[in-house]
Amino acid sequence: MTQPTTGGRTPRVRKRGLRTWSAFGNLGRRPTEYEIVTHNLNHTTGAVPLELGADVHGNRWLREHRDNSALVVPSWDTFRDPDAVTYGSYVVMQDDQETYVEKLLEQFDGEQHDELLEPAALAYLARALTPTRYLAHGLQMLSAYVQQLAPGSYVSTAAAFQTADQLRRVQLVAYRTTQLARTHPGAGFATGERATWERDPDWTAVRETVEHALVEFDWDRALVATQLVVKPAADAVLLEELGRELAAAGSLLDSLIVENLFRDAQRSQRWTAALLAFLTGADAANAGVLQGVLDDWAPRGHALIDAGARIVSAGTRTPEEIARSARARWRALVEPSGLRVDRS
Repeated sequence: MTQPTTGGRTPRVRKRGLRTWSAFGNLGRRPTEYEIVTHNLNHTTGAVPLELGADVHGNRWLREHRDNSALVVPSWDTFRDPDAVTYGSYVVMQDDQETYVEKLLEQFDGEQHDELLEPAALAYLARALTPTRYLAHGLQMLSAYVQQLAPGSYVSTAAAFQTADQLRRVQLVAYRTTQLARTHPGAGFATGERATWERDPDWTAVRETVEHALVEFDWDRALVATQLVVKPAADAVLLEELGRELAAAGSLLDSLIVENLFRDAQRSQRWTAALLAFLTGADAANAGVLQGVLDDWAPRGHALIDAGARIVSAGTRTPEEIARSARARWRALVEPSGLRVDRS
């Protein structure tokens, strides 16, 4: 078949200009819904982050604690959450999870689950479960700070949904605390958790780790403290391992609820692992930056796991066995990117 000619001239090849999706550059494909609603939304990355005076406190804070980060990333907008969570997908996903939990509560309430709990199980719940609403609130604040100062909208969006996950955990633990208090008004539920959180030696070790993380203001250090130490260590021992021990302690309902909450933690670990791979691949020096902060924070993570293991041990496994299992999950998060959490 002969090609059409134009009087001996070579036909001009027309190039399509970038139109609707020009913000993505030459992507070579139609962007996904996740990319469309997440891309380049951070409006605070200009020379003056906030549309206020250059020296107002908010702008000085962002310049000092975010823009001076030692992490080197050519473009934060090339990171992707592996779950590609959007507001719409998050609402649908969590609606399904809440429906599941509501059916659990309805079923076990009809079976008089709480009325049949033994005194030992009540004592275990009062020490190991109901005080976790303070921990979850601390993790919520840490996640919100990571989100607020994140230099790219893909990171800040993932952290925002993580913050919402922690609010869900606070609400569910508070709900169970109220149920237990109404069924067992003399057992200290809804009245004793603050004293446990503040004065119990093992909970004090957990609390102090969270409090130290809350005053890590530089974003790169806050990222490591929250995403690589406090949250994964706490989730491993005071969520995953707690769920296993709750069943052994005699509270199947709470074991199933905590198991459901751990699904949120697993999603957090997936985007954190992806972010680690993204950062270590973006610049060779980033691994050293992350490891330097991790070296500062790993001892606190180990202390949190040891204390948490003593809190959640219900007798079927020793605290040492629980801590060993929790450490294995923590290592599995950071080691694929070449980082380490082992004691030096």
